[in-house]
Amino acid sequence: MYGFALPEQPAISPDGSEIVYVLRTTDREKDRDVQSLWRVSGGNAEQLTRGETDVAPAWSPDGARIAFLRAQDGPAQLWLLPANGGEPEQLTSLPLGAGAPVWSPDGTAVAFSAPVDEGDAKAPVVADRLDYKADGSGFLRTIRSHLHVLDLDGREVRQLTGGDWHAGPPAWSPDGTQLAFAAATDSDADLTFRAPVHVVSAAGGEPKLVGLASGQAATITWTEDGTALLVTGRTTTDTGHLGLLRVPLDGGEVRNLAEALDRNVMPGMAGYPGGLPALSPQGVVFCARDRGCTQLYVVDDEPRLLVGGDSQVVSGLSVSGGTAAVVLGTATSYGEIATVDLASGEVTVHTGHNPDTERFVPQEREFTVSDGTVVHGWLVRDPERTGPLPLLLDIHGGPHNAWNGSADPVHLYHQVLARRGWAVLLLNPRGSDGYGEAFYQAALGAWGKADARDFLEPIDQLVAEGTADPDRLAVTGYSYGGFMTCYLTSRDRRFAAAVAGGVVSDLTSMAGTSDAGHALTALELGGAGEHLAELSPLTLVDDVRTPTLIYQGANDDRCPVGQAEQWFTALRQNDVPARLVLYPGASHLFILNGTPSHREDFNRRVVDWVREHTGEGRALDAKHWQRRLSVLAKKHGVPGAVLGILRGDDVAEACHGVLSTATGVEVTQDSVFQIGSIGKVWTSTVVMRLVDEGLLDLDAPIADVLPELRLSDPVVAQKVTMRHLLTHTSGIDGDVFTDTGRGDDCLERYTEQLVDAGQNHPLGATFSYCNSGFVLAGRVIEKLTGQTWDAAMREKLFSPLGLERTGTLPEEALLHRAAIGHVEKDGKQVPAPVWALPRSVGPAGTIFSTTADVLRFAKMHLDGGGSVLTEATAAAMTEKQTDVPDPNALGDSWGLGWIRFGWDGHRLIGHDGNTIGQSAFLRLLPEQGLAVTLLTNGGHARELYLELYREIFAELAAVAMPRPLEPGDPVEVDTARYVGRYERASSRLDVSTGERGLRLKMAVTGSLAGLVPDPPEVDLVPVTDELFVFRDSEQESWTSLVFYRLPTGEEYLHMGVRATPKVS
Repeated sequence: MYGFALPEQPAISPDGSEIVYVLRTTDREKDRDVQSLWRVSGGNAEQLTRGETDVAPAWSPDGARIAFLRAQDGPAQLWLLPANGGEPEQLTSLPLGAGAPVWSPDGTAVAFSAPVDEGDAKAPVVADRLDYKADGSGFLRTIRSHLHVLDLDGREVRQLTGGDWHAGPPAWSPDGTQLAFAAATDSDADLTFRAPVHVVSAAGGEPKLVGLASGQAATITWTEDGTALLVTGRTTTDTGHLGLLRVPLDGGEVRNLAEALDRNVMPGMAGYPGGLPALSPQGVVFCARDRGCTQLYVVDDEPRLLVGGDSQVVSGLSVSGGTAAVVLGTATSYGEIATVDLASGEVTVHTGHNPDTERFVPQEREFTVSDGTVVHGWLVRDPERTGPLPLLLDIHGGPHNAWNGSADPVHLYHQVLARRGWAVLLLNPRGSDGYGEAFYQAALGAWGKADARDFLEPIDQLVAEGTADPDRLAVTGYSYGGFMTCYLTSRDRRFAAAVAGGVVSDLTSMAGTSDAGHALTALELGGAGEHLAELSPLTLVDDVRTPTLIYQGANDDRCPVGQAEQWFTALRQNDVPARLVLYPGASHLFILNGTPSHREDFNRRVVDWVREHTGEGRALDAKHWQRRLSVLAKKHGVPGAVLGILRGDDVAEACHGVLSTATGVEVTQDSVFQIGSIGKVWTSTVVMRLVDEGLLDLDAPIADVLPELRLSDPVVAQKVTMRHLLTHTSGIDGDVFTDTGRGDDCLERYTEQLVDAGQNHPLGATFSYCNSGFVLAGRVIEKLTGQTWDAAMREKLFSPLGLERTGTLPEEALLHRAAIGHVEKDGKQVPAPVWALPRSVGPAGTIFSTTADVLRFAKMHLDGGGSVLTEATAAAMTEKQTDVPDPNALGDSWGLGWIRFGWDGHRLIGHDGNTIGQSAFLRLLPEQGLAVTLLTNGGHARELYLELYREIFAELAAVAMPRPLEPGDPVEVDTARYVGRYERASSRLDVSTGERGLRLKMAVTGSLAGLVPDPPEVDLVPVTDELFVFRDSEQESWTSLVFYRLPTGEEYLHMGVRATPKVS
């Protein structure tokens, strides 16, 4: 949703060479839509304005200027923009704002309808009529909309009309002397629903009623000769199609120019695509809906189709000469600016704001129900999926709206569910638009009773044909669809889950509380009476057993929030699983144009609810884990962190804090962190891909690939295998971080200097974590691929998985929001002096990534290797290769790259990573398809990991994470034998005797000295004869270490998964 760029409101220039339009995008940080003006000319689209709400563009008759509305620090005002470039000028400063501009034919004036306050806006609300409130505006009090004219020469605004009624948008007469508009001026118009056509002099005066005295007018256009008006409306006030009415000003016969179509004329409004009828040399160009799709027609003698079919939907209409500009949506496009040659019907698309999306194109279906009615609709599903699928029935609103097969930027859950193996059924039951007026009126007075079979019988047919799983059916809908969701679940128990939005549950109370309640009752339901209770879902709410999610705009005046509250209360009292979600400040149409975060939220909730209650398990609650991450990160002094959770196809992400305490830049979901030694599993994965390709044997000496290899022990150099390297059993001193430069030969040079690295233990004799062994593995990758390790990782792993924010080099990280590691100084977290380890140790731990990319890597392994590894190889990586001397430190054993963990009787795999001031954690529970990653940039990251992961795995997997080892009862140990110095590359450990037993002093040596502070000296507390634990004053959890001997007698201290030999 946040990546959409949706064209709207096209306006073609008088010469037909250019189109100005509105482009709607979304600012995620500000949580609002942004609307700016764009222009397309000669095939190139360019942005014209930089306002946040620039709408309603209108060309001056000479094409030199563009009037538009801009909301800036207050209500929308009229602005004027030179067409050839320059800064826009504000024209009005009306207290309540202005309406869409309409140019006079001579270009000297602009007319518009605008709200005015006829009294005290702070006084009590006093209503004598039923039209005292409106959805999206609330209580209207004394605010009324009236016609205004702005004379451009003097910049003077004149109000033309006034009174206790609202004037619709104006239309200039061809000679510029009059303005036509629709208005319900009668004192009883709230009861009669009459909205006739009026004309007022542009110089002022009393409006004159000129047509449709007993009818309804929506929009108005003048004929070219000025003798008649073209009105979208009806000659009566009953429910039915809008016509394209030619209304003579001399009182002659009104004629419906679109009558032959038997289709509803669509002037265009929110949720109902269409456009204002316009004149052309070919006739009157207008929009009408057929089989759910708004199509473009032209009428002279008889209507002729210009654009339609193939799920094409027209919205917005502007005509100049023989060319029409429209927004054209298709089955694969949310809409682009296009022009239509009115003579030939040829369509030319001019923009590419939304390239064809990878989406499932709805399959058109027809179902014949038991009374012979044909119900038309669409089925959204993955055509590759076979067998009965869980099915969601989605019911449109209106009730006179209609689904169509074009790409839908509102109901995003359709595509999400289809990707997850669902079918989504979109039906246009009787009452829907686009199938003739008789069909349109077929449910009047019988909501639910008349159309329930139009939903239930097609489901029966899909179950019978093996498309739908009868045990996994769900239903949802909004507005009328919310009513029908409640109606169906109160009368049918086939649905395992329901989601009702914009609910109407009680027609009697709705009639007196909705802003359109009286009109709906009178025109749609046959008037007030006992039959309203029969039709109301609330009457049979005690029969509902379907778990139901209810969502509603808290400021909805069309379907008042009390309707949702009544339904929720009744379900809750009856012990039916139910949840009520109210969106603060949201009106009825919030799903179309409300706060972006609200629109995202309701889409996500639909998916989560139906999946949870059809047996797919409870959805991940990203907001809950966001709260927990923030609370625990603050508790443990972590400057910045990101959390990612994957379960099946569900992903939840959370972020906290700052990338750097020095800059204060916030962490976001696309921030990159160093993943440290988690990268060893990534390097191992590429090694195993080379095994799959037949280029490498795990048990052959790597000297076969690196004949030049020289180590301190020549025998090891000839016998060490890739399996030794991936399982940390080579014995090569592991913490060698020599910087051999930034060149592409750095791994080669690093390998050459390993001849000076010690041999910590005999080959294969024990386990000792070995960074240098992974650099050797990286060098083998280089020799076999002919590329640098960095390039090979991109080609063999990053690119196949689509990891767009993953890399190995600092200059690549600079292209993203990169986290800075932190170290403690004077009790504060300050940026580390160095960002990353040298390039020469890249295969051991210089990869950076995001939670999303780490989870993609994890999912590949959970899915058996995906496109990267064979299933057998991916499984082999998780199998036990070696035990570890201290199973309390991390895992109880090691695979090929993976650490293996035994938690609460369950087998997990994973890895941790620590670099300069950054720590990363990854755990996978294959049996449940669960993966969790945490990336941090300082503080007590391990304590955060322990507390957060314990909660996550308990709640999501019912797996108890083992508690860190703690001291038990006092143990008598002969400690003298352990006193001495233990040393390997980068680390010196001195064990001495203190007042309370053994003490350990640790020192960082070698190339890391000065980059990583020395840990404080600590007391060692015995747990067994060989196992000890310790912690410093800053730690909450204990760290373990083991003293042990090899069968050949050599003494070692095993701590931090490293074997450090005793040297004195």
